[in-house]
Amino acid sequence: MKLSRRLLLLIILCLLPMVAAGIATLAGLYAQRRAEFEALAIRQVELANADVRSVLGSARALLLAVAQIHVDPACPDRLATLQRDLRAYRFLAMLDGGGEVVCASRPDLAAILAHRPAWLTRLLAGPAPGSQASAAAGGLTAASGGMAAGFSVGTYGTLPAVSGAFLPLALRARDASGDRLLIGALDLHWLGQHLSTRRDLGRRPSADSALTVIDHEGVVLARLPDPEGWVGSRLSPDAMARIKAPAAGVATVDSFDAHPVLLAASPGALSPDGPYVVVGFDPPSLLADLGASVVRAAALGGLATVLALVITYLAARRFIQRPAGRLLAAAQRWRRGELATRADMEGDRSEFGRLGEAFNQMASDLEARVAEHAQQAHLLEAVVAERTRELSDSNNRLHLVIAERERTEAVLHQAQKLQAVGQLAGGVAHDFNNLLATILGSLELIERRVQGGDERLRTLLTRAMDAVQRGAQLTSRLLAFSRRQRLAARPTDLNRLITDLVTLASSTLGRRVRIETELAPDLWPALADPSQVEAAILNLALNARDAMPQGGVLSLATGNETVTEPDGDAEPGDYVRISVSDTGIGMSNEVLARAFEPFFTTKDGKGSGLGLSQVYGLARQSGGTVRIRSAVGGGTTVALLLPRAAQLAPATDGEGTVGARRRGRGELVLLVDDDADVRQVSVEMLRDLGYEVAEAAGGEEALDTVRRLPAPPALLVLDYAMPGMNGLRLAAALRAMGIAAPLLLATGYAELSDDQSGVTPDAILHKPFSLAELDRTLLRLRTRTTEVA
Repeated sequence: MKLSRRLLLLIILCLLPMVAAGIATLAGLYAQRRAEFEALAIRQVELANADVRSVLGSARALLLAVAQIHVDPACPDRLATLQRDLRAYRFLAMLDGGGEVVCASRPDLAAILAHRPAWLTRLLAGPAPGSQASAAAGGLTAASGGMAAGFSVGTYGTLPAVSGAFLPLALRARDASGDRLLIGALDLHWLGQHLSTRRDLGRRPSADSALTVIDHEGVVLARLPDPEGWVGSRLSPDAMARIKAPAAGVATVDSFDAHPVLLAASPGALSPDGPYVVVGFDPPSLLADLGASVVRAAALGGLATVLALVITYLAARRFIQRPAGRLLAAAQRWRRGELATRADMEGDRSEFGRLGEAFNQMASDLEARVAEHAQQAHLLEAVVAERTRELSDSNNRLHLVIAERERTEAVLHQAQKLQAVGQLAGGVAHDFNNLLATILGSLELIERRVQGGDERLRTLLTRAMDAVQRGAQLTSRLLAFSRRQRLAARPTDLNRLITDLVTLASSTLGRRVRIETELAPDLWPALADPSQVEAAILNLALNARDAMPQGGVLSLATGNETVTEPDGDAEPGDYVRISVSDTGIGMSNEVLARAFEPFFTTKDGKGSGLGLSQVYGLARQSGGTVRIRSAVGGGTTVALLLPRAAQLAPATDGEGTVGARRRGRGELVLLVDDDADVRQVSVEMLRDLGYEVAEAAGGEEALDTVRRLPAPPALLVLDYAMPGMNGLRLAAALRAMGIAAPLLLATGYAELSDDQSGVTPDAILHKPFSLAELDRTLLRLRTRTTEVA
């Protein structure tokens, strides 16, 4: 009996450390399971934060795209199309700086938002683009990086005419018309469905856990599972204070119904405006399985102790030594990291057997934890890789935008240089017209004074006057280039136009380019502006020259063409065709597809990229089209189709001679021109026509001259471009003095600039003008005055 008591005491003493170790193991397992549960909950919060951040990033990208849409009549249709394609949004809207809707995907949104709901008022009160809060902003949008400056997240919102709740997202932008507020209403029902389908959010910490998305005011935006009845509810201030805490963790807070819950939150993942993602679970449900394990283990331990006291004496060696050896061997292998090892306790029902099973279960749990941690690490690496790829894509897009901007700046610089050249050409043409007017007038006065039949002298005079006319045509081309030429379509003989243009093109293209022409003898007249057609042909010739750096053949051909079926831009009808062909390097299919795009050039910054687009614009405005055919190494042919005119304009009767019926009757003409040579020749021409002339070199001098005249002048011949007071302003001053004589305006420009004088000339003569033109114009003014009288 004593031996049994001693053995029992020995057994009890031996069992006490094991019982204590079991209790400690259970307590450690409980603490470990609790820590693992909290880590899993926080991890799920972090993954949900990343997913919501991705949704917000997509929304910001959408609003950046909306910022590129121009506010025009088609703007609402574009936004409506975007909304239909992206079902995640209840509506898309564009507001001005005052909060007024300028464009929306719903036609009734302007009236709905006029009441200014609370969420809209908060968005409008946000920082404007370019302020300190959005210091990184540039162009239309803020610079990227995290939740970019200028992009803000609103609060839970509803509208009477909009079904379902939404989360308003806003992006502030600025363009030429002022500040813009771009709003996208994210559908909260869609957000909940999106989160439920995320595979990495599918594993929940426990059966009773719930994932909730909350705005910064504590209103529930989405909940998994069972969102009904929860969306729109508001959390307590204590819960919001825990959610906004600076450190991640799990705490007990009061739920919506004042029921305590465990809440897991991880701050810092999203913007200060939210939204926030939390995981909540019921403490009794969480601790039930752990408590049951403790109770079960305690019961088993007590039973094992009683059984040990009864049977240890009989089976001490068998049930202590052998099981202990097996556990020791397994424990040594576990220590080496061989967690797949299990203690062989098959058929052993002793305490050691149960302890072995517990250790086996612990090893199995540890093995599962290691595998789970490895899987989470893999998922984390995948998320990091995805974010890295997105950042790389954003960086590549930024480089493309910078390159496009630099190319646009270069094109703008080239356009500014072309504008300066055009202005210089217009000024040179004006001065040259004054010189031609002096020469032409002097030659015609000499011709009128040539006595007898000296045909040789008359031939020389005619040749000189023809040269003046060619010079006038040259200045007309300069004025057309400078956009100061009045352009109008009229019946045009393209064969004659090309023949006249070949001489100019030959000197421009150089000796290495040979020009060949193939003109149809029965060519129809074309309805087009001759100056624009000349500019287009010259433009195509220059492109052909650039495509033949070693020289080659430039072919100009004309022909008639009838289109019976719609052919591209050409409607059925009769057309006159001009073909410009070269033997140059040709174009690839990729270049050919973009040939007519404005600012597209292959000349490495040496061209504006506007040549072919201007030719295409001329053809379309004239009612025709352009065809282009090219092959690499096989040259290029550009065919310009212009509509057929009914007939050529009747030829004028030439300058003719001034007969006695066109001579003046001594009427007094006031002549004002700041160019002394032009003025002197014009005086002689008027006197030869039988008029009395009062001349002046400028506006003030003309007014003084009129005041000294015994009678007002019968006709006014005024130069338009004069320093100080131009011709129209001088005419207004004369009208104010009561001078109602007909006004003839002479100008070296092809058209008049905008003037605020309120005076319209009765007739305009473009320098250089002939004596016959002057006589006919004055006679027409005199006749009109007589009819009115």
